[in-house]
Amino acid sequence: MTEQLSIPEETLQTAVALMEERFARADRTKPILATLYELGVSLVAKDLASHPELYKPLAELPMPTARFAPVDPVSLIRAEIKLPSLPQVFIELRQVINDPSSSASDVAKVISRDTALSAFLLRMVNSAFYNFPSQIDTISRAVAVIGTRQLSTLALGTSVMDMFRGLPTDIIDLELFWRHSFSCGIIASELSRTLKQGSPEKCFVAGLLHDIGRPVLMMTLPDRAVAATAISRNKQAQLHKAERLVTGFNHAELGGMLLRKWNLPFSLVTAVLYHHNPTKAAKTPEAMFVFFANIIAKTMGIGGGGDFFIRNIKSERWEEYGLTPERLRELVSRLNPVLQDAFSILPKVR
Repeated sequence: MTEQLSIPEETLQTAVALMEERFARADRTKPILATLYELGVSLVAKDLASHPELYKPLAELPMPTARFAPVDPVSLIRAEIKLPSLPQVFIELRQVINDPSSSASDVAKVISRDTALSAFLLRMVNSAFYNFPSQIDTISRAVAVIGTRQLSTLALGTSVMDMFRGLPTDIIDLELFWRHSFSCGIIASELSRTLKQGSPEKCFVAGLLHDIGRPVLMMTLPDRAVAATAISRNKQAQLHKAERLVTGFNHAELGGMLLRKWNLPFSLVTAVLYHHNPTKAAKTPEAMFVFFANIIAKTMGIGGGGDFFIRNIKSERWEEYGLTPERLRELVSRLNPVLQDAFSILPKVR
């Protein structure tokens, strides 16, 4: 409470207005939603006081007047010429992972050839995300400490972060997009560790890539992506539902198809495909943790995934995983310094 008192009243009122908008369609008499709202006001107010640039006003977009016929998403995935090419390190890592005769040193060699990726991964393994007691200064050492599969999964996920340059920032600000995605990965990973279900590394990558269908949609069907964003903003509708209105599918389905095309593990594909509807992936805990993480990240005001509105959620689903209001407060309190440390290593993407 003391921290909140140091925040200017005007800033606090701005935070309240932002959260009122985000929770406009949510029933805040539910304890989970009331707790998320309360946490959101506090965290957004602090962020506004220290990083006001992260809360730029959204561009006004007129409602679309055209009627759109459904599109076959498979045709977009097949349109290679419109999609960015996969990073070479991604391709090489996948080959090494799928080769039963490969070793930990082979994984380390592939990652080490990409200096930017190596530097990022070393900063990550030395951050509060892992909180190792001693410094890890080589990729080989990182492989030894974290494990071949785990570091490979992290590398595969983070190697795609530089793929979508030059998209219009009034529709999708890539720096805010990846900030939101990165936070979802960290929160989902922490949930996996805390609840001892799923793979923390797969949860991180699933969270990181959960919205990858959005920039793909922007690149392949820009008019429809803009129309969906306009509907979402003007009607306070969830973006994935607005996308279905103008395309016949949504970014989760498109993202899942893309990851399947890239031959990523089934659990990652499923987590991305069903991150708005995790009950369809009951045997994939990563999907549920990304679902939770996405809502928590939006509540915390982190980044810009594009979908700013919190829907009504079933309290039983959260409580089934032990996410009571008290545990949510404890989780967010523990995660906040981890996220701030992680954001300091997030590469700039424009």
